[in-house]
Order: sequence, then structure tokens, then C-alpha cells
Amino acid sequence: MIRASSTFEARAAFSAHRTLAAFFLAVALAGGLGACAPLPVDPDGTRLDANTGTTLTLMPRPVELIVDRTRGPKSDPFAYLAPFETNRMGSHELFLWVSAPQVAGPLDVPQVFCGDELIKLETVKDDLAAFGLSRPPYALPAPWSVQWYFKLSGEVLDCFARAARLRVVTQAGEAEPDKYTAEAAALSGVGSFVTRVRT
Repeated sequence: MIRASSTFEARAAFSAHRTLAAFFLAVALAGGLGACAPLPVDPDGTRLDANTGTTLTLMPRPVELIVDRTRGPKSDPFAYLAPFETNRMGSHELFLWVSAPQVAGPLDVPQVFCGDELIKLETVKDDLAAFGLSRPPYALPAPWSVQWYFKLSGEVLDCFARAARLRVVTQAGEAEPDKYTAEAAALSGVGSFVTRVRT
């Protein structure tokens, strides 16, 4: 009886250790994945900045673009792109947010393509006060990411909504450019965003 009890206790202890190990592994994985992906914004796509009174219209989740070639197992293969609209006392303005990993040195301003067409975008300084905001419209995907803001015209937004693909090209100095692409299946949220800001 004593041996059976000891064996039972040993098995129970081993099972408890396995359960704890699985739990901590799941927590670690969830934390790691969360650090590399933007946090979702409000599900209905609108948010009021209570500190400034500015209303934001956003995509529930930014468009995820995938790099065409990786630079090794430790490289980040994702860039992100998302339009947003500010409404300050009835004055509506459209902007584009772009984020990409910056691991090989400071990045130049990225090029954005709608289909095969290079879009001319006017950079806006990374000054949230200029947007009437107290915090960024979208969460920075990772600590090593960098972000840019651009003024966005209705024509370019329409192009994004119709496009079969979007592309972002980044470059650090003289290094070889990185090309990130999102195909049509990943762009459905842009059309929904256009519908919201046009109604």
C-alpha cells in the first residue's frame, strides 16, 4: 500500500509539473506573438481621443504586408499600413500610417505602391499634436519598428481600395531594399474603411 501511494503521488506531481510547464509555455508564446503584431483598435473602427476631442476613424486592424525575402531567422518579415481619418470639430482629414522593422540601421522614408504605381505621398512629422491626438492611432508592432505618417488623398485611398496588391519598399542607406507585399485577400479592410469615411 505504501509503495502504491508513493507511486500515485509521484505520478500526480509529475502531471502537475507538466500542466504548469504547458501553461507557462502558452503564456510565453502568447507574449512573443503579441510583441510582433499591432494591437487591435476599437472593433467598430472609431475612437474618441478624450484629451483632445478628436474623433478617429480607423481600420480594426492594419494591413499586414509580408517581405519577399528574409534576412535570416531573427529578421522581422512584416510591415504594416493603415489609413485613418481625424475629425476635429467637423474638419475631416485623411492620413496614412506605415510601419516597418528597422534592424539594419535607420530607414529612409518608404516607397508605397498601389498595384504597380508608385504613390507620391507627403510626409507628416511624427508629432501627434499636429493630428490633434494624444496617442498614436495604431500601436507600434514591435520595439524595433519605426513608423511614418503621410497625408492621404481620397484618390489614393480609392486606389488602395481597388488594388490587387499593395507594396511598401524600405531601405537602410545603401543596403538592398526590402519589399513588403499584401495581396487582395489581405486588403478587404481598406474597402470597409472607405465605406465608413464616405458615409
